[in-house]
Amino acid sequence: MDNTNINNYEEISLREIIEVLLDGWKLIAIITIMCILVSGIFSFYIIEPSYEAKTTLMASFATDRLTSDKMEDDVEGILDSISTYPTMTIQTYKEQIKNPDILQKTIDQLKLDKEKYDLNKLRNMITLTTIKDTNLIAIKVEDTNPKIASKIANTVANNFTVHISSMAKDQASRSSKFIEKQLEVEKEKLDEALLELKTFLSKPRGVDELNAEVNSKLNLLTSFKTQLVNKEVELNKTKAALTTAKKELENTPKILTTKKSLSEDSLLTQITSEENNLSTKEASQITLENEQINSLYISLKSKISNKNIYISELNREITNIKEKISITKKELEKLQVELAEKEHKERLIKRRVNLAQSTYDSFLNKYEETRIAESSEIGESSVIVTSKAITPKNPVAPNKMLNLAIAAVLGVMIGVFIVFSKHYWETSAEEVKA
Repeated sequence: MDNTNINNYEEISLREIIEVLLDGWKLIAIITIMCILVSGIFSFYIIEPSYEAKTTLMASFATDRLTSDKMEDDVEGILDSISTYPTMTIQTYKEQIKNPDILQKTIDQLKLDKEKYDLNKLRNMITLTTIKDTNLIAIKVEDTNPKIASKIANTVANNFTVHISSMAKDQASRSSKFIEKQLEVEKEKLDEALLELKTFLSKPRGVDELNAEVNSKLNLLTSFKTQLVNKEVELNKTKAALTTAKKELENTPKILTTKKSLSEDSLLTQITSEENNLSTKEASQITLENEQINSLYISLKSKISNKNIYISELNREITNIKEKISITKKELEKLQVELAEKEHKERLIKRRVNLAQSTYDSFLNKYEETRIAESSEIGESSVIVTSKAITPKNPVAPNKMLNLAIAAVLGVMIGVFIVFSKHYWETSAEEVKA
């Protein structure tokens, strides 16, 4: 039962809506026709037609986004960061196109009416678009005068390339002045470093001289050590010979005793027999003993004495050589310390000279690069006009048919609203009276 009532209620409501629309169709039609007429009058007779001229630029060195590569910390990296022309993105180029300087130059060059074409109005007349996945920028200018629209588009494009070139030249000029000033400072530093090196090298007992002295001391020390080895070898040989001689001396008698028969000496036998009244036979049986110093013993004794003297001389010479070696070592150590200090100081000075020379050369090379960049037309090479604007023949606004269609839809909507409002007012009044 409830569902039937609801359906009847919905059918009655829909029927009423249709009846209201059918009753008020004349009013809706009149309002719609009036809207179309008003729109047609404005579109065809009142609104002045607008024309759009378009020129296209190609940004050769533009990127979608800024690079974030780190610059090197050395002199070259620092100079590159100072002198390199800043990376431009498509969005940066688009912002620069509407730069007030560019717009003002355009107004002045075309001698435009400054009341009609001020900076704000001219900025609003220009629309910038980019073509997807390209580095092309379209400059669109909309104006009621097609010739002026095309002139403004072309002039803005030309002024933009000049502006970019001017920016590059200004950047190069500032970099050039800074580098030129810094170049003088680096030249002074290089001269100071070279003078310091020259002064250091002119002082006595330089590195080369000390190297020669160290080599000389090393050779002398080697000679002393060789002498010491030879003397020690000779000492050992002499001691060994002395030991052998002493053993021989122990086995050698100091005095030699010899026995001799008188028969061996006929004259002595005769004298002995005459003095002692002995017969020759008896005298010949007499034996004589003779003692004499052993010459070998004397020779060994002398040899031992000479060996001892020679050993003493060798020990004295070895002691002297060791003292010389000790003194030479101390002198060598002192020279090596002095040489190390001089070499360290020389390395530091030469490092300063090399660093100053390298820095000066870097500044000089970069100065030449900035001078070249200052005289070049970077704007003309980085921004190229691929297509110039031509005078448009057909207006882009107003879109008359679109305006009429919108007016028709708007008229129907207004008519429907008025019809329903009227119906509601009349129904409400009857209910109040009842």
